[in-house]
Amino acid sequence: MLGSVAMAAASAPSPTRFDYDDPGRALVVEWSDGAAHRIPFAVLRRACPCAVCSGEMGRPGRFQLKPQLDPGEDELADISLVGLYGLNAVWADGHNTGIYTFEALRELGESAAA
Repeated sequence: MLGSVAMAAASAPSPTRFDYDDPGRALVVEWSDGAAHRIPFAVLRRACPCAVCSGEMGRPGRFQLKPQLDPGEDELADISLVGLYGLNAVWADGHNTGIYTFEALRELGESAAA
């Protein structure tokens, strides 16, 4: 069974390029299958998967308690790869603990495009 999971992961599209669209306030992700997505910074920030933002152990996260963004929370300051599976975002307000898996980025991009 593990072999089929590994094969499925290997066949999934992977990002080939990340870029900033500062005027459009979006993260641009280009994929190995030719798809390209623009994920608005505000959408990306609200989807932060860290425990503070999304909650943990039955406790609500920051965006469940207060969905509106404060100044700087949706200003992307930096991004960096995390292994071969994700992207870390650093926000202008200093928040930097969320790791967005490539699968999550693909879902965010497809949702944003719809």
